[in-house]
Amino acid sequence: MKYNTSFQALAFDRVLPYEGQVECVTFEKGKCILQIRAPKATEVNFRYNEEDHLCVKGDDGIWKTPYTAEGAINYVQLIVDGVELITPMLPISYGYSRPYNYVELESNDDFYGIKDVPHGSVRKEYFPSSVTGEWESCVVYTPPGYDDSNDTYPVLYLQHGHGENEMGWTAAGKVNFIMDNLIAERNAVPFVIVMNNGMVQTLDKDGNRVVDFKLFEDYLLKDVMPFIEGEFRVGGSKKKRGMAGLSMGSLQTSLIGFAHPELFSCLGVFSGFVTDIIQGSELDMPGRAKSDNKHLAILDDADSFNSLFDVYFRSMGDKDIFWENFEHDDKLLEEKGIKQIRNVYEGIHDWNVWRKSIRDFATLIFKI
Repeated sequence: MKYNTSFQALAFDRVLPYEGQVECVTFEKGKCILQIRAPKATEVNFRYNEEDHLCVKGDDGIWKTPYTAEGAINYVQLIVDGVELITPMLPISYGYSRPYNYVELESNDDFYGIKDVPHGSVRKEYFPSSVTGEWESCVVYTPPGYDDSNDTYPVLYLQHGHGENEMGWTAAGKVNFIMDNLIAERNAVPFVIVMNNGMVQTLDKDGNRVVDFKLFEDYLLKDVMPFIEGEFRVGGSKKKRGMAGLSMGSLQTSLIGFAHPELFSCLGVFSGFVTDIIQGSELDMPGRAKSDNKHLAILDDADSFNSLFDVYFRSMGDKDIFWENFEHDDKLLEEKGIKQIRNVYEGIHDWNVWRKSIRDFATLIFKI
């Protein structure tokens, strides 16, 4: 074992401005402003939604720019004199394969807020992996009442997107609060959620450490599921297992779920892909040829596919940059006669859409 996965620190409480610094998010005349005090800087930029927002410097050394992003939560990159920085004046999550700042504002949605309802627990578990040869970790949500019960619960294996890790669904997705609220409203069956790091690392032929997203299948089946279903009262049968994910995690759901329909009763594909667009692309670090998409063979028998899964759910934002890929998969599924639940939300390829996706998917599963 060569790496201590406990070394990663991803999220912190709000930091009070230390001497000479200011709150990063403020409001002036009802408009949201991003600001940072950097009197010796020559250029300050906040990048979000793939666009640069240059700041204007005041006489007090404070740089400011209007914050124009839509949605409750957005990743934000602070760039000072061309150097990308993490600031303690904004909350920290994980994205783009590193710790990353984000801005979260109040919204009209309260389904992911902390309410006066019974709360489940979020636990971080550690286990040795036979696939990676390292100690690995996963995050496990157990619903209210789990510790006081002897029941066996359904389990959802829930995956993040490219450049994120197992902390994303709780740190940015608020999935634990979404579930607490749904269960309290009796809109969802209580179930356990297991969140893993899908950016599985390995060594290439030259000894360089790379990410191989396709290794997640072996990792999940050989390491994660035996560990989880041995340590927790969950799963044990197809009816009590589901899998879902966002973006890259949705493709992993398609690859694994289609290849192993005997293991899962429900699949959730959030802002994601039925056809493999990652293998052979610039995101495929092992440098493979384009996928032959052999996992799609299961779609050739629509009657069989439709009977294998109690819920097959797809969702996406109406302004997602991958819309053409979703349309391609729409046409494929329609031509094959595949039954699905397909939800479109206002938004792009981000957590504002994925929070709604897990909310709606959770209300449908493990009810048969």
